[in-house]
Amino acid sequence: MGITRLNHAVLYVSDVEASQRFYSDVLGFKAKAGASSRAVFAQAADSDNDHDLALFSKNLGQQRSGPFSPRGETPGAHEPRAGLYHLAWEVDSLEELERIRDELARLGVLGMEEDHGVHKSVYGHDPDGLLFEIAWFPPAGLLTEDDYQRPTRKLDIAAEKQRFLKD
Repeated sequence: MGITRLNHAVLYVSDVEASQRFYSDVLGFKAKAGASSRAVFAQAADSDNDHDLALFSKNLGQQRSGPFSPRGETPGAHEPRAGLYHLAWEVDSLEELERIRDELARLGVLGMEEDHGVHKSVYGHDPDGLLFEIAWFPPAGLLTEDDYQRPTRKLDIAAEKQRFLKD
């Protein structure tokens, strides 16, 4: 399989507008034309993808117009009723990972900070408590065998900056 990035994610949320503001203000997603209180399609700031995130209202009692119709309905019997574990988006610099970590901490929604060896991650929670991961992947040529072998540990961004941002 040649998966290289998350194409898009669809989340059922309790308040589309609050979730859209959060993803816009914190992570830079831009809502596409046609956003409503029932559905928003958004692009990541530097994406050329049609949409990277869709937010659908989790309203009860709405009529469904089709088996996968994103029109503010309750998930059908064949669709998941629970949120997913997490989504992971990639950033292209350690500085951006740190900026996002600091913003999540400022908002009180920062979760774990993990060093997975081959990538460095911070986790946060959106307004519905859904977990997401923001990851930075160091250039492969800078990684050691230890990076590929060791277990996950707490991320130390200051130490990673000293290691990877040498002039």
